Amino acid sequence: VRMSKELEIARQVQMRLLPGTPPDVSGFEIDGICIPANEIGGDYYDFIPIDEKRLGVVIGDVSGKGVPAAIYMTLTKGIIQSQAENDISPKEVLTRVNRSLYTMMDHKSFVTLFFAVLDCNDKSLTFSRAGHNPLLHFRYHDGDVAALKPDGIALGIERGKLFDVTIKTSSLNLHSGDLVVFYTDGFTEAMNKNLEEYGEKRLCNVIRNSRTLPVSAIIQNVVSDVQGFVKGFPQHDDMTLVIVKVF
Repeated sequence: VRMSKELEIARQVQMRLLPGTPPDVSGFEIDGICIPANEIGGDYYDFIPIDEKRLGVVIGDVSGKGVPAAIYMTLTKGIIQSQAENDISPKEVLTRVNRSLYTMMDHKSFVTLFFAVLDCNDKSLTFSRAGHNPLLHFRYHDGDVAALKPDGIALGIERGKLFDVTIKTSSLNLHSGDLVVFYTDGFTEAMNKNLEEYGEKRLCNVIRNSRTLPVSAIIQNVVSDVQGFVKGFPQHDDMTLVIVKVF
């Protein structure tokens, strides 16, 4: 009983580390959801104000489960918040985060992560990827979707020599009606009783069909669609989703 009580307290603490309310960003609507598989998990997302016109958007997934994953997730969040400063590129932020995490992690674990900076002035997104799932860009004008995955390996695997030369920064110009979707593989790898995976194609279809709705409704549609697919088969991984919509 005591153990389950402590896990419940840990879960409450962890959920409080997630953004309580969506960020208020001129010209954009942004929201996210995290559905842990167990009492505590290793997924997280965050919104980090950098200055009046720029917002950092982060999504991450720590390998493993339970208390160790939750501790590494908390560490990662703290390090990223301390490094997301005015004039540092996403690539440089993740390079610094990797150096810090490498000294703290047991090297059996690692963190995949996407870090993007949204600029409200010129409606652009600049981003780097540390081995994470691709960023999905839904273009409003032609309904097309691009899966963006600039080079980069996961955080905490090696000291930095390989990480620093591998990681790249990309950018994207956004237009009215566009959607940008960050997700963890808990969504795409959700399974039904036949052990079929939900997959990126289904994820893209439900988002495309919902793209005119408010962001909170799009997120709800995705969650409902996944639940309809798995039909009660146990969730084996945390599920995290962040959507940015351009007005």
